[in-house]
Amino acid sequence: MKKSALNLLFCLMLGTWSIHDSSARELQIVSSDWAPYYGSELANDGVISELVRTALEVSGHQARFRFVPWMRALQEAEMGRADLLMGAYYTAERATRFIYSEPFYEIRLGLIALKSLGVTHYENLEDLKPYTIGIGRGWANSESFDDARYLKKEEATNQILNVRKLFRKRVDMVVMAHGVFNYERNRMAKKFKQPTVFIQPLLDKKQLFMMSSRRLNHSQELIDDFNLGLKRIIKDGRYQKILERFGFAVKQ
Repeated sequence: MKKSALNLLFCLMLGTWSIHDSSARELQIVSSDWAPYYGSELANDGVISELVRTALEVSGHQARFRFVPWMRALQEAEMGRADLLMGAYYTAERATRFIYSEPFYEIRLGLIALKSLGVTHYENLEDLKPYTIGIGRGWANSESFDDARYLKKEEATNQILNVRKLFRKRVDMVVMAHGVFNYERNRMAKKFKQPTVFIQPLLDKKQLFMMSSRRLNHSQELIDDFNLGLKRIIKDGRYQKILERFGFAVKQ
C-alpha cells in the first residue's frame, strides 16, 4: 500500500475514533443512599444503579453516580448540577419541574411497626391518628398519605435513622419500602431483636423513574436515550440477568 493511502486510512480511522469519543457522554447522576437498591457502599452501586448504567451504555453514555441526602439530590438535579436524578417516584408537582423516564422498577411501600404495638392492619388513614409515624424528609409516599395533615408525622433524613427510631420506640411506625426495611433490619439484627410487622394494606406500589430537570437543554434527549436503552436491555435479557446476579426477583 502506498504511503499516501496509509495516511488516508490513518486519518479516516482517527476521525472515526474522534466521532465515537465525542458522542459518548459521561453523565452525572445524583441520588441518595437507598440500600439494598442503590448506594455508595453497595457492589457496583447497587442493582438499580447497574440497570441504569447498562441502559445508558447501550445509548453511548457513561454513568457517574453521586450519593447525597435526598433533598439535596432533588435540589441539585433541579438546578441542573446533575444530568439525571435516579430512583424518583412520580408526583404531578415534580412533573412540572422534571422530565420523567419510563418506569423501570416497582417498589412495595407500606407502614411497618413493632409487633408489640399490636397493630397489623387499618381500614382507612384516620385509624392511624393515635400514632407517630416516621417518614423520610422529601420523600413522596402515597398521595393520600402525604396529604393527610391530621396524621402525626416525624421526619428523618434517611431510612437508617427511621429504623433506629422505630426500634427505640421514638416513633410508633415508619413508612418505608419493604425491601429497604428488611435490609436495614437485618443489618441491625444483633442490636435490635424485637419482631416487626408489615401493616396491611400497602400504602402503594411505587414505580421508580429517572428524572432530568426541565432547565437543561438536553434533558429530553437524555430521557429518550435512557428509555431506548432500557427497552433494549429488557428485550435482550440483560435486565433480568442483572436482577438475578444481584439476587433480586423481577418485582421486589
